Amino acid sequence: MDIKKFFTVIFSLSSLLSLPASAQECSSTENIRKEWKLAWKDEFNGNKLNLKNWTRYTRDGKTDWDRHMSGLDSLCRVENGVLQLWGINTPEGYKDEDNRPFLTGGVGSKGKRAVKNGRFEVRARYDCGEGFWPAIWLMPDIRIRHPFGGEVDIMEHLNNDNIVFQTVHTPHTLYKREPTIQHYVMVPIKKDEFNVYAVELSDSEVTFYVNGEKTFTYKNQEPELEGQFPFYHYPFYVILSAQLGGSWVGNVGPQDLPVKMEIDYVRVYERR
Repeated sequence: MDIKKFFTVIFSLSSLLSLPASAQECSSTENIRKEWKLAWKDEFNGNKLNLKNWTRYTRDGKTDWDRHMSGLDSLCRVENGVLQLWGINTPEGYKDEDNRPFLTGGVGSKGKRAVKNGRFEVRARYDCGEGFWPAIWLMPDIRIRHPFGGEVDIMEHLNNDNIVFQTVHTPHTLYKREPTIQHYVMVPIKKDEFNVYAVELSDSEVTFYVNGEKTFTYKNQEPELEGQFPFYHYPFYVILSAQLGGSWVGNVGPQDLPVKMEIDYVRVYERR
């Protein structure tokens, strides 16, 4: 390469890197518009949960993520354009059927809003606390035993970490079949601030993003690796959950409660 071309390339790269965040965001938004069309969204602009999009989770759950879920109204609020999902110490004098020490809020779009091979984008922030485990994730909107339909964790945050996990679960990954392949990534975030988490599903890959930057791609390696890539078979729905405690995140610190997860928007796209 001659010297003039070399400096032209360097200047172009430096100009791109020096773009303000707003300009980068506009560029990313424009790319999304070209490749995708909006299927459904919730901007949480009202003063209550839109039940056309969401169903509340209650105390029926027995797994780590939903064992403390409750229909208590104060755990799920829509205020000032934001959905708030709370994790709290059980209020004195409040009794539920199993006298749980903690209560949490969560919602899902199962049976109401689901998209196959889509782009799922959520802007969210959350408090930090011992045993707090907020998550944004996808499950197949069909009746199928986990993990055979797959699971996509767009964001999971633990305790006071400066990173989030982005993960796929399949029969291949959960049953630790050989050869083992990378199925998750840990990504630094702007702690205590709103971040944009996204994932794109297709026949060939699952691709994760944080704040418009690609973080990890999980590729389809079937039929060679059976049970490794179920994601293009089914439509997926969204779960937003403020979780407390469990074998992964550890014990809850009651002194850190209440904590909340805030969701600015959920936007789901289909391919053009």
